[in-house]
Amino acid sequence: MQLKGKVALITGAAGERSIGRGIALALAAEGANIVVNDVAKPDELAKRVAELEWLGVNAMSVVCDITDRTQVDDMFARAIERFGRLDILCPNAGVVTWEPYLDITPRSVDFMFGVNIKGAFNVCQAGAKRMVAQGKGGRIVVTTSVHAHMPFADMAIYGSTKHALQTLVNTLAIELAPHNITVNQIQPGWVRSAINDPSPSVGNIDGMMETMTLIPLGRPGKAYELGRAVVYLASDDADYVTGSFVRVDGGLILSKY
Repeated sequence: MQLKGKVALITGAAGERSIGRGIALALAAEGANIVVNDVAKPDELAKRVAELEWLGVNAMSVVCDITDRTQVDDMFARAIERFGRLDILCPNAGVVTWEPYLDITPRSVDFMFGVNIKGAFNVCQAGAKRMVAQGKGGRIVVTTSVHAHMPFADMAIYGSTKHALQTLVNTLAIELAPHNITVNQIQPGWVRSAINDPSPSVGNIDGMMETMTLIPLGRPGKAYELGRAVVYLASDDADYVTGSFVRVDGGLILSKY
């Protein structure tokens, strides 16, 4: 129970097969009370709250479009009203479309930059302001990707957003250090989450098997494994860790790809 009594807020956590859910369950297993967010899935969020409460913690959900700063500020106000504090913030929500570079549309660019960059900025800034006002430090753990370092075909814009997020994490780590707020990132590889279902590389059994040959450990990651990495970065064990990352990819980035 490393996080007993702490309060964590996770964005993009409604889906049953989502990294956000894995993060929420892992933090709850260590005793943290949880606020789960997503953009328009109240029924799924209700299921997340129920399973988190079954683990013995308090939980609430907030439907919020993170690209809308007014909604984001309201989300934090509701979380603070319910729990009185914010200790751990996990800007996890992200979107992707797979398109060859010459076919990328302005709509796709706006969509991915809107959620992955503007949304993460909104959540990080609003949450950091709450933590600074509390005066008790905090932990921010952003979900980026191996794409922050490893370019993939058909993912030019998604990869660009994740590389930009890495710069945001590092800069926030410098600026928030005087407030005892650490800022780090987790970098997933191929995770069997719903966001990857449309991926051309896993759309059929041959593509899936070929992708797995690129992973030294021979399998996709599990959302809960990403959550365990967040537990470490949110715990006292990571008191002296900031501006860093934990790559949870089964060795994918070392592959021949």
